Amino acid sequence: MPPESARLEDYLRAIRLRKWLVLALTLLGAIGAFLFATSRQPTYTAEATVLVRPSPAEARIPGQPDPVNLEREERIIFSNQIEQDVIDSLSVTAQPGDLVENLDVIFEPDSATLTIEYTSTSAEAASITANAYASAYQRDREGQATTYLQAVAESAGADVEALQAALEAEQISLADLSSRRFDAVQAGRNVSDIDASIAVRSTNASNLTAQLRNSEGDLREIQQQLASRQEAAQILQEAQTPSGANGFGLPLTVLIGAFLGAMAGIVLAFLLERLDTTARDEDDVAVALGTSVIGAIPTLGIGGRVGTGSLIMLSSSGSSRFTEAREAFRRLRSSVQFLNSSSGISSIIITSSTPAEGKSLTSANLAIALAQNGSRVVLVSGDLRRPTLERMFAMEANRPGLSDYLAHAAELNAEKVPGIDNLWLIRAGTPPDNPGELLNSDRFEQMLKELERERVEYIIVDTPPVLSTADAVSAARFVDGVIVVIDTERTDTSDLLQVRSDLERSGSKVLGAVMNRQTSSRSGGFRRDRYTS
Repeated sequence: MPPESARLEDYLRAIRLRKWLVLALTLLGAIGAFLFATSRQPTYTAEATVLVRPSPAEARIPGQPDPVNLEREERIIFSNQIEQDVIDSLSVTAQPGDLVENLDVIFEPDSATLTIEYTSTSAEAASITANAYASAYQRDREGQATTYLQAVAESAGADVEALQAALEAEQISLADLSSRRFDAVQAGRNVSDIDASIAVRSTNASNLTAQLRNSEGDLREIQQQLASRQEAAQILQEAQTPSGANGFGLPLTVLIGAFLGAMAGIVLAFLLERLDTTARDEDDVAVALGTSVIGAIPTLGIGGRVGTGSLIMLSSSGSSRFTEAREAFRRLRSSVQFLNSSSGISSIIITSSTPAEGKSLTSANLAIALAQNGSRVVLVSGDLRRPTLERMFAMEANRPGLSDYLAHAAELNAEKVPGIDNLWLIRAGTPPDNPGELLNSDRFEQMLKELERERVEYIIVDTPPVLSTADAVSAARFVDGVIVVIDTERTDTSDLLQVRSDLERSGSKVLGAVMNRQTSSRSGGFRRDRYTS
């Protein structure tokens, strides 16, 4: 069967049960955030924005600049050359690599702008350095474009000068040939060779003139580009001095730390709750003991668990806690009365798995509740090792009682409890050396039958915990059934499984379970069924 997914109620239950853990981690988170915020040196970040345009220096085809590659431009900004330019412009003492540690360049892939960010412990230094990087990059890119165009212009100028010289030479040759032809004609010589040379020189001069005209046009275009072109890099926004430090302010940092601590506490509390095998849920108890829960006693203060303060049914306190407890014992009384009427159950052992789970408190208050309803009840202090009921009823201990009767050293003496009608108490008696053997004797069974003959309606026996001694298991085979008290704050389900096993081996019948110190309903939320008056 797949595990049940966590519900909101499960988280609320975990938080409620481990609220101190959550509060402690919340406080630790707030303290940690405060120490972090106050111990670190504040830093400031300034940013400058640069527009990057295509550069003629990057044209693979003359006159058609390639699109800007911002990733390449980012690498250029991080280069040693740019860093050294910044160092020189700021006149600071720094080694290569010192400045780029605090430098960052941000760009969108499809955009044409670069954002240069610089972080420093000084707000003014951050803005100055960011602007220095933007200016250095602008100078570098603009310098490359200007250098390229100037080189092209110089090359075109040289071509013009060369063509002009060649044309001038051809023109001189044509003038010389024309003079020679004039002299030949005057002398009556043949001038066909001279005419052929003149034709060749004229053609050469025409070609050189055309080439010169084209080269002069190229030179004028290049010179016009130099005079009117857009900058290859333009600073769109200079870095301003940051008005505040990086990160969150102290109050917000502490708040975030507290929130993270609280989240960690909730998660840890939930994990611990999931790993916890404490029997807090009625379903867990039912599975472990093989019986149902017939009573649930709310959590009481310290004064409500020791001495006469444990007798909740005799308390006149009007506090909601005591009122709820009294109603809880009345509901438990109703459950026991139903068992009596339906199955004839009259003799009951009340025990627990381990000490201090509330078995004696439950025994005393259940007995009082039954007596207050008119039933004849005998409460037996069967914990011969650590008798508790005597202290609860402010009765002297170590006087002849159950142990003495079982050892044939005294007669059975059920003493009337002062101030409570229909309730008698059998003291534990003199501390014996063999309590387990005494409770396992036929004389214990004889005592129960004798009390029943006296028309006692309920016999409530308080015994030691099942897992601490064998006393409860020894006595359980003589009574009608066993009620197991469970401390929802400490009883482990594995202990309940062992209790069930021990009692079943003795042939005992588990009538039901009482969940002590119950703080919530089985759903994990606060009870909604409270009705007190």
